[in-house]
Amino acid sequence: MTSSLSYSALSEKLPAGSIEFVGNNQLKLNLSLLTESGSTLTTEVSSVKAVVKLMQGLAALTNQVNEARIAANLPPIQFVSQQLTGTPEAPEFEFTVRVKVDTALFIDNLDDPTE
Repeated sequence: MTSSLSYSALSEKLPAGSIEFVGNNQLKLNLSLLTESGSTLTTEVSSVKAVVKLMQGLAALTNQVNEARIAANLPPIQFVSQQLTGTPEAPEFEFTVRVKVDTALFIDNLDDPTE
């Protein structure tokens, strides 16, 4: 089990090939593979399915990290969580993303909860 929030660990939670290191300090997120869509992907296509699939992968990774941390007697982290809300007739996914900010430096200096 992993205890990091790396792209490599995330790729294990997403469809194969969704995240790829292409060299030259670049990663590629393949939205066609992520959404497992057989249709043509353009900038005009809705981003909802891809965002939800990515969030589901991050929630699953957060759960896996927490399982490893609990097994190592470390406290669980808060990063991404997923809940099914709404009613049986109108279910909805709700995602929460929590990231601590080191305000002593800059507002965009985010702290990795696994470090």
